[in-house]
Amino acid sequence: MKITALLGIATLVPGFFLMQASGGNTVAVIDFERAVSEAPGGKDAINKLNTFSNEQMTAITKKQQEAQALADRLRTQDRLLSEATRTQLNKDLQAAETSAQTTADEAQKKLTQMRQELLVPIEQKTTMAVSAYAAEHGVKIVLDSSALQNGLVYVHDTADITTEIMRRIASDLENHREHASIQGGTLLNRNWLNLDLHQVLATNSLRR
Repeated sequence: MKITALLGIATLVPGFFLMQASGGNTVAVIDFERAVSEAPGGKDAINKLNTFSNEQMTAITKKQQEAQALADRLRTQDRLLSEATRTQLNKDLQAAETSAQTTADEAQKKLTQMRQELLVPIEQKTTMAVSAYAAEHGVKIVLDSSALQNGLVYVHDTADITTEIMRRIASDLENHREHASIQGGTLLNRNWLNLDLHQVLATNSLRR
């Protein structure tokens, strides 16, 4: 991911020089994850998503352990089992594996729905606040420091707009205002905090 981030910066560098040559603070930086997590309702939304995700991962893992126990019994006791017992154990194993997969599918669907309801509105308010700030100050590019991580070597205090964006979100919510639609620019979908519960199935399967 670091390589991708650095390559992304490299492609933007020529544009930076061109814009800086024309004068003005045309590039800004925001810690998008911090802005969302510290916005009103952000921390609570993230906590709810993480709590649900952890609960479901525990449930999925338990079901897989049950399936693993059946698989181990079939492997280690194969010669000692009667045909009827072996047939039943295979059916139980298939049912256990199906149950784990179904649990993961349903949990992922619910998690996606929760994210859409709880977190996406806050992300949208954040991106629209960024858009409004950029329009007001003539900013052409806003970089996400939470995504670039170590890709940013130096950021002047005046270029970091995280605190200002959080202030705007809180002010807009207090005054019940909505930002206008984006004009003359493109907001990239940050779509962070994507939790994939199917990874639990894949990880545990590799351990067998």
